[in-house]
Formats: sequence, structure tokens, C-alpha cells
Amino acid sequence: MARKKQELSRKTLSGLEEQMRLYPKIPRLKAEALVTAELSREHDVNWWIKGSRKKSEPPLEALMRKENNKAYQYYDQLEKDIDSTMSGLAPELQKLVRECFWGENSYYDWGTIGAVYMGVGVGQAYSIRYKILELFALHRGVLF
Repeated sequence: MARKKQELSRKTLSGLEEQMRLYPKIPRLKAEALVTAELSREHDVNWWIKGSRKKSEPPLEALMRKENNKAYQYYDQLEKDIDSTMSGLAPELQKLVRECFWGENSYYDWGTIGAVYMGVGVGQAYSIRYKILELFALHRGVLF
């Protein structure tokens, strides 16, 4: 028996679009997550006792901080999901996403994007948006 295709709600589409728009900010958000974790990390109360602090190699310590930091992991996975979504799009759609999600015209609504960038009507522009976000939803695990 064939399964019925799952539809994305307006709310889900809006959330996915917001996540996609975060892409240029992800490196800063990952750095902030690491700094925040470092600032809130417990301090060694026995710092004055020689040898009380565990010695660890700096790269290993940095790796452990990243593995234990949920915010860092979230943004890292988001970046990977967006990258894999972009690689699955046609070159024209990749250019469209770069221009309209992350570029100087990111404030355009989809009706304007359709008219200016694609030469299509509002309905078809939203259909293209849906296809882009549907692929992103598959990578994020929202759709199965």
C-alpha cells in the first residue's frame, strides 16, 4: 500500500525558511555557543593546589567542548543540512537561494522574487519555495 505524501504546514514552512535564512550567521552563532559555554563552565576551585588541574591537549579539549555543547551541535547540524540541501538544488535555484535568502534582496517577498528573478507568477514562485523547503525538510528530518 502506498503512503500518502506528507504536506508541510504554513507554520513549518515558515520555520524552515527562518532556519535557512540563518545560514550566513551560523559561524558567529557557533562561536557564541562555544564562548558562552566557556564562560559558564565550572572553574577549578582547587586552582591553587599544584597539579590539581587535569592536563589535556588543547585540540582535544576544544573537541570535547564542541561535543558536549548542544547549541554548537544544533548550529553545526543546521549548517550541514543547508549545505546538503544546496548541493541537491539545480544551479539556478542555488543562485536564487543565495540572492533571496542571504543576499542584499533577502527582504523581498516571494511574489516579488518570482516576478524579478524568475519571471513567474506568485503561485509558481511559492511552488518553487515549497520545493526548496521540502528538500530542506527532508535533510532536517521533518519529512520522511
